[in-house]
Amino acid sequence: MTNKPHRYLSLTETARRFGISPKALRLYEARGLVIPERTAADWRVYGPLQITRLQQVIALKSFGLSLGRIGELMSGRTAGLDDFLALHEALLTQQRESIERALQLVKAARTKLGETGHLSSDELIDLTRNTVMTNPDSLKNTYESLAAKYLTPEDHKTLEANGFAGMDQPDATWDSLNLEAKNLILTHAAPDSDEAVDLAVRWMAQVNKATGNNPQLNLKLRDLAREALETQAFADASPSSLTITDYIQKAYAAAIDRGLMPRP
Repeated sequence: MTNKPHRYLSLTETARRFGISPKALRLYEARGLVIPERTAADWRVYGPLQITRLQQVIALKSFGLSLGRIGELMSGRTAGLDDFLALHEALLTQQRESIERALQLVKAARTKLGETGHLSSDELIDLTRNTVMTNPDSLKNTYESLAAKYLTPEDHKTLEANGFAGMDQPDATWDSLNLEAKNLILTHAAPDSDEAVDLAVRWMAQVNKATGNNPQLNLKLRDLAREALETQAFADASPSSLTITDYIQKAYAAAIDRGLMPRP
């Protein structure tokens, strides 16, 4: 009994199957992460070995690792992973500390309320500002009021049809992209670095997926996100930040300059 021959995929087929852009595959090739084989006509093709490596790259990227560190890991060096895990631990610790501070404020407020029977207006404002992040209804209300300002009913239909639930809803893909951006910022990676540009390309691919490649809707979401992140309640609860959006905008401009993204 003979084994079935392995099927080889073209660059376009591979990109479509994994939900990434052909330019991302070329970048992975340039970084030595996934090297395709070549046909007699010099076309790129991806067989079992390349598909396995691509799966590894995508899995590591979903964990928030940069392409440079992925290259180190796939070459058998683990120092990059330890550094990343230390950063990830620091971010989680920061989040835990924020929650613990909020809990302490609530406990202190309850103690004072029990002792005096009232809280001052300043104390109520401070309590709200520092604990509203734990209230999902507040996040939802903030987003919905801003969405009504920026988006039409047709915009909502387009976004929903493309699987975008809203900026107030948890989304593993966006959480991963934001985490990767945080790591690049923390490690002082320049916005025009290869890692940042690759992130911007994938970031915009996710935006275009939600908007159906509608440039006007892209701009609406950008402005909506900025105003939402300027709202303290939303910013406290969101995995993103104005620092991240500014960083991505600069990386996006660098991607355009490199010819990796079309000019808007």
